[in-house]
Amino acid sequence: MFNLERQQEIMDILNKNKSATVEELAHELFVSGATIRRDLIAMEKQGLIKRSHGGAIPYKSSAEESAFAIREQENTGAKRTIAHLASKLIKNGDSIFLDSSSTTGVLIPTLNNFTYLSVTTTGLRNALLLSQTDHVKIYIAGGQILNHSNSIIGSDTIDYISRIHADIAFISCTGVDLLNGFTDASIEQAKLKQQMRKNSNKVAMLCDNTKFNKTFLCTDFMFEDIDYLITNKTPPIEYVERIAKTNCKIITPENTNF
Repeated sequence: MFNLERQQEIMDILNKNKSATVEELAHELFVSGATIRRDLIAMEKQGLIKRSHGGAIPYKSSAEESAFAIREQENTGAKRTIAHLASKLIKNGDSIFLDSSSTTGVLIPTLNNFTYLSVTTTGLRNALLLSQTDHVKIYIAGGQILNHSNSIIGSDTIDYISRIHADIAFISCTGVDLLNGFTDASIEQAKLKQQMRKNSNKVAMLCDNTKFNKTFLCTDFMFEDIDYLITNKTPPIEYVERIAKTNCKIITPENTNF
């Protein structure tokens, strides 16, 4: 069986069962676990699946909500570190964009340290978390909610965002690499984030260290398009050198000079 044929078989299994382990896929397709892992890595780079806990789930299926629940539990320590650093960019009275990601969701509890904030989000879960804060005026963009999805998307959502101005947008991504910049598996998500950038004075990309050297379907931004890259560890040297050619500032626990 050729790689593409086997990967289609994997996709069919994941769409049918909503998830599968490496061992289950290897048994079903009569190949080694190492072969399945290589296939899953390639499929994740194409934005088809999400690898997690020794297996995978499909991105575009009713497992999307499960994918969000899993993302909430992944790299929680890194996300808390990033949220602490990101909160230092906020001032009382700021207007803020938050995308629908679990990474920006971790920033929400820190907003209780500020007053007179206005926050607009495209995430259902993030809107619920915001409703538990104090001193925050909360706005949620209208639009289409895909079944079993956390995100609000579509042309109506973009139109709503286009009518709001923010002091700063906090945005996450699914992967980042030197050639394609910050990428996501969804064209709709990429368009929304680009609109947030257009309507913000500053853009902060929240990106944990596991997302480096990963590429997905759509480019959100290049390095020149953002003002801050906030991550839990100093990026690989090639990223540091690439970003040094732009006006973007890297913020890490070791580098808080901004």
